Amino acid sequence: MNLFIKSGWSMVILVMGSIILLGACSEEETSKEEETTGKQLAIIKNYELPTRNLVLDEVEWIEESDTDRIKELGLDVEKDLPTGFVIYNETKEETSMKLAEDAEFLIINQEDPSKPREVDEKEFITYLLGVKGPYYVTVKDDVVVKVEEKYMP
Repeated sequence: MNLFIKSGWSMVILVMGSIILLGACSEEETSKEEETTGKQLAIIKNYELPTRNLVLDEVEWIEESDTDRIKELGLDVEKDLPTGFVIYNETKEETSMKLAEDAEFLIINQEDPSKPREVDEKEFITYLLGVKGPYYVTVKDDVVVKVEEKYMP
């Protein structure tokens, strides 16, 4: 009977250890996955031709319906959001990010804004001379894989 109690406790400890170990592995994989892919709204400040880097300044899109955020930032809807939205730039920090060789570029289709127009890198860089953003920038493993112009009403 003493052996049964000892082996019973051993089994409980073994099962609990396995659960803890599996839980730790699961969280680690999720964190790693979250770090490798992300999407942010940014103004593109510059394109560095020799390095194929985009210089980005992350911004936030705030609409009248974002009442909690408006209150948190102390914004005045009438003054700060006269068009119903504001592009808020809290930090004005620039980040340089490398473009993937096969990066996608989508700009607003002037004929049908609901259907973005895909362009090649050269056309996008030319377009960028006149329209700095905002753009949704998708990053995977610290490399920009997609740039999509944000529609502004």
